[in-house]
Amino acid sequence: LDAARKVFSRKDFEQTTVDDIAAAAHVAKGTLYLYYKSKREIYLEALRRDIGALSEETDRRMRECDTAADKIRAFIGTRVKFFEENRGFFRIYYSEFAHFYVPLAPAPKGLRELYIRQAKRLEAILEQALAKREIRSICARSTALRLYDMTLGLIAERMLGWSKVPVEED
Repeated sequence: LDAARKVFSRKDFEQTTVDDIAAAAHVAKGTLYLYYKSKREIYLEALRRDIGALSEETDRRMRECDTAADKIRAFIGTRVKFFEENRGFFRIYYSEFAHFYVPLAPAPKGLRELYIRQAKRLEAILEQALAKREIRSICARSTALRLYDMTLGLIAERMLGWSKVPVEED
């Protein structure tokens, strides 16, 4: 999966072949087919694994915080740092999650749920902040989705080199 991620990040999904992945992993092509039915399955499994790691780290960092503001900072900061340390993965992640905004595009099984789960965590933080009167009255669900999307935009800016300031400033 590490080799697949590296190949997919250098080339896009369409340009990558199973032969490319096998060569990068130093295994025979047939060996890959013992574990995966297709290139798409390899791609999605690599994506799921990394998104799972990102989600776990984000959750862990947010649990360490007390206030809604600190939890939101942890959400954003963890994601920015993760992608800065895993730049190749960002290309895969961004291209896959961009499809979520196309109404009729099929969402890969499990990926939409990972996205929604993280957005719901933000929503719960905002609802708690509303209950404690830490923030003014807002629609928690809508705001959570906007925060999620703004975080993705911030990461893209940083990946493109448009922002050179420390993560905390962004």
